[in-house]
This record gives sequence, structure tokens and C-alpha cells, in this order.
Amino acid sequence: MAEIRVTLDDTGRAHISLAEGAGEVRDTVALDQLEEAQAVPALDALVLEFDFYGRLVGIEVTNAAASVLPPSLLDAAERT
Repeated sequence: MAEIRVTLDDTGRAHISLAEGAGEVRDTVALDQLEEAQAVPALDALVLEFDFYGRLVGIEVTNAAASVLPPSLLDAAERT
């Protein structure tokens, strides 16, 4: 079973790794420019990370992780 790793730092940034050992991130897509970002405030803080093959391998929460992620996920997060 795949293990999802969540890290959280003191500045409110979080990272969700969906594929440990998947290699380096090749492309990132910030969601703050989507039209829907006005209706869904959490999109302003999300960046999707893709590997060489275009597979989603991570999600970065650039700020205010507590307002974007569920409390249970934050409670289980590794503090960095």
C-alpha cells in the first residue's frame, strides 16, 4: 500500500507527498490563476507537482495549511 507523507512547517506551509521515491518533480502547476480560485479560496494556496511522466506526485500548500487541509491530516503531519 502506498504511503502518503504530510509535512508541516512553522510558517503554515505543508507538503503532501503521494509517491515516496518517485524521483524528482519535473513540473508544477499553481492553481491560484484558475477562474474557480475566486469561488474556492483554498485553490490560491495549492501547487500540484508532477513527475517526468506527468503523474501527480505531490501537493504543496503554500500558506495557511490549517485553512486548506482537514484537521485530521494536519494532526498526523510530520513537523519540520
